[in-house]
Amino acid sequence: MTAEEKKVLLFFWTSVKYLPVEGFCGLGSRLHIYKSHEPCNRLPSSHTCFHRLCFPVYSSMPVMEARLKVITQEHIGSSFGTW
Repeated sequence: MTAEEKKVLLFFWTSVKYLPVEGFCGLGSRLHIYKSHEPCNRLPSSHTCFHRLCFPVYSSMPVMEARLKVITQEHIGSSFGTW
């Protein structure tokens, strides 16, 4: 991922635009990844208050990477918050 894609993913996951000076330790909560029970044709979802990123069970790593690529497009990843 590019630096910009990582930034958009962080925002999608946590609603935090930039990492604090302390890095990930400064977020106040750990980042969590969960398996969701959504159909495998759905995009990942997030629960920003709890820093949770939820993935459906995808058939392969390339499928998961493609879904992440979709949500890291700036107009998608930031469409539910204030960028």
